[in-house]
Amino acid sequence: MRNRLVRLRGPLALIACAGLLLLGQSVMADDVKQEIVASNQKLTYEGGGKHFEIVGDNDEITITGECSKVEIVGHDNKMSLEAVGDIQVAGHNNLITYRSGLNGEKPKIGEIGHDNKIAAQ
Repeated sequence: MRNRLVRLRGPLALIACAGLLLLGQSVMADDVKQEIVASNQKLTYEGGGKHFEIVGDNDEITITGECSKVEIVGHDNKMSLEAVGDIQVAGHNNLITYRSGLNGEKPKIGEIGHDNKIAAQ
Protein backbone atom coordinates (compact mmCIF):
# COMPACT_ATOMS: atom_id res chain seq x y z
CA MET A 1 0.00 0.00 0.00
CA ARG A 2 2.84 2.37 0.82
CA ASN A 3 4.47 1.90 -2.60
CA ARG A 4 1.15 2.73 -4.25
CA LEU A 5 0.95 6.02 -2.31
CA VAL A 6 4.51 6.92 -3.22
CA ARG A 7 3.76 6.33 -6.92
CA LEU A 8 0.59 8.47 -6.72
CA ARG A 9 2.32 11.36 -4.96
CA GLY A 10 3.68 12.88 -8.21
CA PRO A 11 0.38 12.80 -10.15
CA LEU A 12 -1.55 14.07 -7.12
CA ALA A 13 0.85 17.00 -6.75
CA LEU A 14 0.43 17.78 -10.46
CA ILE A 15 -3.37 17.78 -10.12
CA ALA A 16 -3.18 20.04 -7.06
CA CYS A 17 -0.90 22.51 -8.88
CA ALA A 18 -3.15 22.52 -11.94
CA GLY A 19 -6.11 23.38 -9.70
CA LEU A 20 -4.21 26.29 -8.18
CA LEU A 21 -3.21 27.55 -11.63
CA LEU A 22 -6.82 27.46 -12.80
CA LEU A 23 -7.94 29.25 -9.64
CA GLY A 24 -5.28 31.89 -10.18
CA GLN A 25 -6.45 32.44 -13.74
CA SER A 26 -10.06 32.92 -12.69
CA VAL A 27 -9.03 35.43 -10.02
CA MET A 28 -6.96 37.35 -12.56
CA ALA A 29 -9.82 37.33 -15.08
CA ASP A 30 -12.18 38.70 -12.41
CA ASP A 31 -9.70 41.39 -11.32
CA VAL A 32 -12.08 44.25 -12.23
CA LYS A 33 -13.40 44.55 -8.68
CA GLN A 34 -11.39 46.28 -5.95
CA GLU A 35 -12.43 45.65 -2.36
CA ILE A 36 -11.28 48.11 0.29
CA VAL A 37 -11.84 47.56 4.01
CA ALA A 38 -10.34 50.35 6.09
CA SER A 39 -11.11 52.87 8.80
CA ASN A 40 -9.39 56.14 9.72
CA GLN A 41 -7.25 55.97 6.57
CA LYS A 42 -6.26 58.38 3.80
CA LEU A 43 -5.91 56.35 0.59
CA THR A 44 -5.57 56.92 -3.16
CA TYR A 45 -6.35 54.41 -5.93
CA GLU A 46 -6.21 54.38 -9.73
CA GLY A 47 -9.68 53.66 -11.12
CA GLY A 48 -8.69 51.65 -14.18
CA GLY A 49 -12.38 51.10 -15.01
CA LYS A 50 -12.82 48.93 -11.90
CA HIS A 51 -15.79 48.45 -9.60
CA PHE A 52 -14.88 49.51 -6.05
CA GLU A 53 -16.49 48.10 -2.89
CA ILE A 54 -15.51 50.21 0.12
CA VAL A 55 -16.36 49.39 3.74
CA GLY A 56 -15.16 51.61 6.57
CA ASP A 57 -15.58 54.73 8.68
CA ASN A 58 -13.72 58.06 8.76
CA ASP A 59 -11.79 57.40 5.56
CA GLU A 60 -10.55 59.89 2.97
CA ILE A 61 -10.36 58.03 -0.33
CA THR A 62 -9.46 59.45 -3.73
CA ILE A 63 -10.00 57.44 -6.90
CA THR A 64 -8.32 58.90 -9.96
CA GLY A 65 -9.29 57.98 -13.52
CA GLU A 66 -12.46 56.11 -14.41
CA CYS A 67 -14.32 53.60 -12.27
CA SER A 68 -17.43 51.76 -13.36
CA LYS A 69 -19.11 51.66 -9.94
CA VAL A 70 -18.37 52.70 -6.36
CA GLU A 71 -20.24 51.13 -3.43
CA ILE A 72 -19.63 52.67 -0.02
CA VAL A 73 -20.80 51.23 3.29
CA GLY A 74 -19.92 53.22 6.39
CA HIS A 75 -20.05 56.57 8.13
CA ASP A 76 -18.18 59.88 8.03
CA ASN A 77 -16.24 59.08 4.85
CA LYS A 78 -14.95 61.59 2.30
CA MET A 79 -14.65 60.23 -1.24
CA SER A 80 -13.29 62.10 -4.23
CA LEU A 81 -13.95 60.45 -7.60
CA GLU A 82 -12.71 61.61 -10.98
CA ALA A 83 -15.12 59.78 -13.33
CA VAL A 84 -17.72 57.24 -12.23
CA GLY A 85 -20.69 55.40 -13.74
CA ASP A 86 -22.63 54.41 -10.60
CA ILE A 87 -22.45 55.51 -6.94
CA GLN A 88 -24.19 53.55 -4.16
CA VAL A 89 -23.96 54.66 -0.52
CA ALA A 90 -25.22 53.02 2.68
CA GLY A 91 -24.54 54.84 5.95
CA HIS A 92 -24.63 58.39 7.20
CA ASN A 93 -22.62 61.60 7.04
CA ASN A 94 -20.66 60.58 3.94
CA LEU A 95 -19.41 63.17 1.46
CA ILE A 96 -18.89 61.87 -2.08
CA THR A 97 -17.80 64.25 -4.83
CA TYR A 98 -17.19 63.40 -8.47
CA ARG A 99 -15.89 65.37 -11.45
CA SER A 100 -17.92 63.60 -14.13
CA GLY A 101 -19.92 60.58 -15.07
CA LEU A 102 -18.77 58.09 -17.67
CA ASN A 103 -19.29 58.82 -21.36
CA GLY A 104 -20.57 62.32 -20.62
CA GLU A 105 -23.58 61.01 -18.68
CA LYS A 106 -24.44 61.79 -15.07
CA PRO A 107 -23.68 58.82 -12.79
CA LYS A 108 -26.50 56.68 -11.38
CA ILE A 109 -26.85 57.42 -7.67
CA GLY A 110 -28.45 55.37 -4.90
CA GLU A 111 -28.46 56.13 -1.20
CA ILE A 112 -29.58 54.46 2.02
CA GLY A 113 -29.05 56.43 5.22
CA HIS A 114 -29.10 60.07 6.20
CA ASP A 115 -26.98 63.21 5.98
CA ASN A 116 -25.05 61.91 2.98
CA LYS A 117 -24.00 64.38 0.30
CA ILE A 118 -23.27 63.22 -3.25
CA ALA A 119 -22.40 66.05 -5.62
CA ALA A 120 -20.50 67.02 -8.73
CA GLN A 121 -17.37 69.11 -8.08
